[in-house]
Amino acid sequence: MDRFDLYGAVWLLCSRYHSGQGSRGYRLLSRLSSLGYNPGLSLQSNRFETDEQRMIYRSLFRLRHTL
Repeated sequence: MDRFDLYGAVWLLCSRYHSGQGSRGYRLLSRLSSLGYNPGLSLQSNRFETDEQRMIYRSLFRLRHTL
């Protein structure tokens, strides 16, 4: 697994489903930003950049209630 596929999947999930600034999802978005991760234009437009990213997202989606 490529870490950028993981970062992209986490970014998209958290940007869609975080529940405010105090949420775990928002903290993950902040952490990704501090790591220097900036999503590409495709991802910002809700289009996956790779098939691996899509698969990771789907796996994480099942766990989204923990964000």
